[in-house]
Amino acid sequence: MKIRLEDLNNDKDHAAKKMIDGIGLQYRSFNDYVAFRQGDSMGMLIFKLLMRFVGFIFMLILSPFLIVGLIIAFAAVA
Repeated sequence: MKIRLEDLNNDKDHAAKKMIDGIGLQYRSFNDYVAFRQGDSMGMLIFKLLMRFVGFIFMLILSPFLIVGLIIAFAAVA
């Protein structure tokens, strides 16, 4: 089944767009949570730095699976 660009533009509630928007919202909320602020104590800064590191490692671990998933998805469409 081929997906045409005009089909995607007409369907505003497309599942992939919903998923991408949801992931973007989750990333922004995580980034806002671990943002360094003026009144943060030293312990809070260390915790936020550790959380940023954990988030980076999490994305690094997931990246090969995402790349393989994208390759399979593009192969299925082509």
